[in-house]
Amino acid sequence: MSISPSESGRAYEGQRILEAMHEAVLYTRTIFNLVESVMPASARSVLEFGAGDGAFVKLFREQGFSVDCVEIDSDLRHGLLQLAPHVYENLREVGDGSCDFIYSVNVLEHISDLGRELDELNRKLRAPVAGLGGTVFIFVPAFRMLWTSLDDEVGHVTRFTRRSLRRALEDSGLEIQRMEYFDSLGFAAALTVRLLEKMKLFRYGSSSVKFYDRYVFPASRVLDFVFRHFLGKNIIAVARRAR
Repeated sequence: MSISPSESGRAYEGQRILEAMHEAVLYTRTIFNLVESVMPASARSVLEFGAGDGAFVKLFREQGFSVDCVEIDSDLRHGLLQLAPHVYENLREVGDGSCDFIYSVNVLEHISDLGRELDELNRKLRAPVAGLGGTVFIFVPAFRMLWTSLDDEVGHVTRFTRRSLRRALEDSGLEIQRMEYFDSLGFAAALTVRLLEKMKLFRYGSSSVKFYDRYVFPASRVLDFVFRHFLGKNIIAVARRAR
């Protein structure tokens, strides 16, 4: 999974979790399929905001599609140079109005000055033509009550509700097209983890990620058809530049 550091510019402190997420094969593929499904067929300029170790960039390359990247961590950025035609340190290096499609997975929750960064992201999207501007796909963690040691370890500053995410996106000039929860069983799993952590009986790692990916997540995706409007461990949003 693609997890990005905070905007501080320091080396990403969540490397252990980033490596553990390599076991989340189905989870990562499912998110990629969602990204791909909302990417406009006419999109030529695609940007990943917070590309991490390039998990999604690699999947796009398998489809024969090149994706530009923004990644603040210098070590991760160096690795991305082998995968993407253009790799930027921050959004300000990207040309205004140059992107048909931007996707960002598990990044916004790391950003303290979210309004400023979303304003910048909006400016990078293609300006509206005949009422239709560039498209953005956002994937973030949901509900403060689900905060666990993972949030602390990877440097999260917030978790979102649909209401708080909608407000942040709309305030930056984005028009919401779709918003729903994702990974309904993950909601219950995160609450269980909170309890087990208080009893010092659980620590995130490759084995727990692998177990969840293989045995729990498939059932969660089935239940998402029922619960996606009510709860989930994450939130998906699709929006367009409106101004």
